[in-house]
Amino acid sequence: MLINAQTSEELRVAVTNGSTLENYQLEVTDRRLSRGNIYRGLVNTIQPSLNAAFVSYGGARDGFLSGQDVVREAYHRQPPSSHHRIADLLDRGKPILVQVTKDAEGKKGAALTTSLSLAGRYLVLTPYDNTRGVSRKVEDDKARTRLKGIAADLNIPQGCGVIIRTNALDQSKAILTRDLAALLRIWRKVQHEARSGKGPRLIYSDQDLLLRAMRDYLDNAIEEVIVDTDEAFEKATDYMRAIMPRAKTRLIRHQERAPLFSHFDLEGQIDSIYEKTVPLPSGGSIVIDPTEALVAIDVNSGRSTRASSQEETAIKTNMEAAVEVARQLVLRDIGGLVVVDFIDMRSHKSQTELVKVLRDAMKADKARSSVGRVSPNGLVEINRQRIRQALHLRTHRACPTCDGTGRIASPEMVGLNLIRRIEARAATSSLKSVRISLHPELADAFQNSRRSEIVALESEFDLKIEVIASNRLHRPDQEIDWTERPAGAVQSPETHKEDAAIHASQIAQTGSRWEGEAGEKVPENDTPQPPKTAGRPKRRRPRRRPQKRPAEAAQSVESTPNSATEAADSPADGSFPTQADSPGSSPTTEAKSEIARPTTKVAARPKRRYSRRRPQKKSVSAAPSVGPERDSVVASSPEAPTRNSAAPAMDSSSRQPTTTQSGIRGEAEPNPSTTSQTTENSIEAAIASTKAPRRRFWKRKRRKPSGSNAETSTEPKTESSHETPNHQ
Repeated sequence: MLINAQTSEELRVAVTNGSTLENYQLEVTDRRLSRGNIYRGLVNTIQPSLNAAFVSYGGARDGFLSGQDVVREAYHRQPPSSHHRIADLLDRGKPILVQVTKDAEGKKGAALTTSLSLAGRYLVLTPYDNTRGVSRKVEDDKARTRLKGIAADLNIPQGCGVIIRTNALDQSKAILTRDLAALLRIWRKVQHEARSGKGPRLIYSDQDLLLRAMRDYLDNAIEEVIVDTDEAFEKATDYMRAIMPRAKTRLIRHQERAPLFSHFDLEGQIDSIYEKTVPLPSGGSIVIDPTEALVAIDVNSGRSTRASSQEETAIKTNMEAAVEVARQLVLRDIGGLVVVDFIDMRSHKSQTELVKVLRDAMKADKARSSVGRVSPNGLVEINRQRIRQALHLRTHRACPTCDGTGRIASPEMVGLNLIRRIEARAATSSLKSVRISLHPELADAFQNSRRSEIVALESEFDLKIEVIASNRLHRPDQEIDWTERPAGAVQSPETHKEDAAIHASQIAQTGSRWEGEAGEKVPENDTPQPPKTAGRPKRRRPRRRPQKRPAEAAQSVESTPNSATEAADSPADGSFPTQADSPGSSPTTEAKSEIARPTTKVAARPKRRYSRRRPQKKSVSAAPSVGPERDSVVASSPEAPTRNSAAPAMDSSSRQPTTTQSGIRGEAEPNPSTTSQTTENSIEAAIASTKAPRRRFWKRKRRKPSGSNAETSTEPKTESSHETPNHQ
């Protein structure tokens, strides 16, 4: 047994077998164990639904006292019947004497009981239980019978009981009587302290770690006890003289300069206690994962490939793992339910042998335990008594980065979650700005990888997003400050869709072809157009051919079926053929064309080159005039020949096309000899022709003219004035 007490903050005790560490105990000053201590407490709360009470005994959390752990001597009042509940036994606010059976762990408080017990070197005194028995660790029937006889002969006060421990196998009745007397003195002191004073406080402490380790682990099997400080050496000497005067165990003071545990090469084995993976001699390993409900241990073959077959490899690895599992349970102070997943073995004999090896390895453990059989899935359940708090809970704290899970969120996941939170908050409230403080690693990743999303949110919701890298924050920590807009403020977000609609509207306005006075948009046909709205640009319709000018409509009195062909042959550069370009044109016709021409300015278009063909001369007899407008036009120009009649001789100057004020090619200047009466008649004819209804595209059934003159007429019929080549 090695006792290291050089530092005042902790005390370490190790039990070794040669160079192998068999047991390891540690006590830290600021985390002293309270198991076994006796307190005077107060009943704080009674929970009938749990049949339990919460007792304030001086710890950080109230202790849990079950109704089954309340003995008769601790009743505040007698219950009305044999089947009683804790609410019928205890009163809130009254004092009660309790003992800690399980230390507090995490958010759970300590487990308490009123069935007190005082442990000595060879005996355990039970003041409220008159049972006299022997420890379960003693399996020899002869030894159990002898020890039961000694316990029956002991002089014990009425109502008290004793349990003989395993260390008393080779001890006499006198030694056991002396140990019992020491325990009775302690009990009288506890009773006196419990009656005096008020409020919760400590009544009895289960000694310090040095004396407790010598009491529990020092027996005849230990040959040496080595101590490295003078104070610890004196305590050990006094204890051995009082309790073990005839023991053959040697007590040695460590004098070398090298630390005690380093001298025996134990530091490496102690460090492996806190590791998750423990290697095996053959190359395999075991992996220990503690959880809230149980401890899972997995056995892996690893590099164990020296066996001749797979079954032999599994058997050898499992045997080594069984011994190591029993050792790790003791070293790590693991209690409760333990599930071991061994490598599957087909042979039933091998499974039975594996359980036997595991049970033999657990016999050296001071805590009670039970080992089950191998299940069809290769699992073995172990139930071990929880004597004290697990070692890693006393020496380690939860990781502030992962909170003990062993995993942390990736930077991508953190960025996505922040974007979702900002978008949800901005869409459901009037958010003005966001200030996010992150770990420097996460802040850089968020700003670089989510830059486009941040800009989109700022533009859409009209808010400001600020990201700050803070060195004082751990990696999973986040600080988000949300700033809302003041009451009554109007939020004016600008979306990308609205920007695109405004841009398209501006393009449509600047690309208009027609311009009127004062910059107003004037449609082509002077008809009201619907207002342009932002959104999808309006599809541009194909441009229609310009309508026949009023002057040309006045000249179509004697049109023929060949007029449509002549209109199709006209050039598409904005110029139209006039009477001046054809044989037989007269000055009177030119005057009519100039007067009837509208003053609307036509935008220039790119000219196309066409081969100009002059209209062919055809002899068509004149048709009778239809309507008063037609008569007025013909009467005003009695000397004007028809299109098919021979044109009189003209000089070259009259044939040359001239440019008028309107800027359209092919129009001649008016003849001053034209009379005013002719001008008025031509204007009336032009207005009448433009107001004539258009011809429908379906054919109407023509009425037969009444009278014999229509039937006997041999003259060809001409089209009406409104059926101009342009409309056709």
